[in-house]
Amino acid sequence: MQSGTRVYRKQIIEGVSIPAFIHNDSYFFTDLDVYEDGRVNCWNFEDFEHFKEDVRRGWVALSIPDNKNISIHGLGEWSIDNASWIFNRESFIEYVTSLIRELNPHMENIFKYRQKVVKGTRVGELGTGLIYKPDNPKDIFPKRIEGNSTNLFYRLKNEYYLVKVTVFADLTVSLNRLEKPVALTLAELEELVDKKIILTELPQNARVCIYGLGSFDIGECGYVVTIGEILSQIKDMLRELRGEPTSSHICIQAYKNYVENPTVENKEHLKISYENVPEHERMYLGDMDTKDIPIRMIIYGEQEIENWSHYRVAKLQGKKLPEIRIPKPDQ
Repeated sequence: MQSGTRVYRKQIIEGVSIPAFIHNDSYFFTDLDVYEDGRVNCWNFEDFEHFKEDVRRGWVALSIPDNKNISIHGLGEWSIDNASWIFNRESFIEYVTSLIRELNPHMENIFKYRQKVVKGTRVGELGTGLIYKPDNPKDIFPKRIEGNSTNLFYRLKNEYYLVKVTVFADLTVSLNRLEKPVALTLAELEELVDKKIILTELPQNARVCIYGLGSFDIGECGYVVTIGEILSQIKDMLRELRGEPTSSHICIQAYKNYVENPTVENKEHLKISYENVPEHERMYLGDMDTKDIPIRMIIYGEQEIENWSHYRVAKLQGKKLPEIRIPKPDQ
């Protein structure tokens, strides 16, 4: 390489998100990020030809058979019945093509995937887009206000819409996957929760609509996250967008403080901060292996190791039981 200062550049690729399913043994609801260069994030992120193959082989699904389950990350899982769906595989490919053409009318600079290998290791890319809204849409180059989102149900008369609830750094909220998006403040969102217009738990046989995808009757519930937990998650999203520590950040720091200085006082601080984290997000407080088990062992006792998947598997197979060593509090 010639002598000089190393530089790199960033490029903004515009896109839109649309609902679909990933069929990976079970059916997982997801938002596909469709970009102007023809790439589509569908848990794979290569190029448009690969995307079409993923649709045609059923990895990207446009429907769920009756009596199968829909899994919605961070919200719940239900069986479905009496479903009605909009797309088949080819019509969905045509629809996504039309979206790319809207973003890129001349279909210029369409991306062609080539596998990148660095020192023998395949290098992939993250395809999840950053959510934003323009500060002033009339400006030629408007400031982007970043957002983050989660899924909730929105009751309209006798139907329940699976909406994308997006919160922005300016403390505004948008409900999407509706014919017309609904703009709210955080206080107005909480008011709709109080009125059970926005909710997580549905009555048996409720009709659920996913705008732009289809509808179905809800059946047996496998699990559901409470609305209170998701409201706590939304407030954490806002903290992160505004550069403030989230409940997870505070808990991770409390865990580090305890490990470095295992006092009774630090153990109590860890307990308080752990229980402030939304329950469905606590598993992410540790690494992919042990998750939140070490924290739970410190707070609630060493018997918590029995809930560790590696421990249960070893016990079932009669193998040597794995250990997690944690410091005990100084007296």
